[in-house]
Amino acid sequence: MQQRDHLLALLDTLSADDQDFMVRLLEAKIRSNQSPLAYVEEMMSYQFAGQDGDLFIHKMEVRPEISNRYGMLHGGILSTFIDTAMGATCFVVNGTSHKMVTLDLQVRFLKEAKHGTLTCKTKFQKNGRTIAVLESHVYDEEGNIISSATGTFFKLPIG
Repeated sequence: MQQRDHLLALLDTLSADDQDFMVRLLEAKIRSNQSPLAYVEEMMSYQFAGQDGDLFIHKMEVRPEISNRYGMLHGGILSTFIDTAMGATCFVVNGTSHKMVTLDLQVRFLKEAKHGTLTCKTKFQKNGRTIAVLESHVYDEEGNIISSATGTFFKLPIG
């Protein structure tokens, strides 16, 4: 009971906006306990949004809790979004026959993102026996390109 009382006392010291912020963090933590997504993926409201030809579409929300001190989406979170989108694309195409791990991720930050929904469009450049190479472009709600990236993934056999 001491932890609960301590948590409630801490919450009482926060502004209403900061309390809302903490509620979103707690909700993401609770969702991550029940979903296959990691906590950080829940924080960014990551979702697979479907496929358009050879493009795999993923979305995320820019929120204050994943922004840097300048109010822009943190570059590490944007990189995580891209890495997650590429990994999910590998999973959708290759199924559960392999584990896919990132060997290399090269991200180019092209424009800031401060709010709204970002869309990542990912496609394979190569999907070989042991190596997959993917390319992603991230867009804001107005269609401006925020980032581009290439990633190399290694296929580990299950077993």
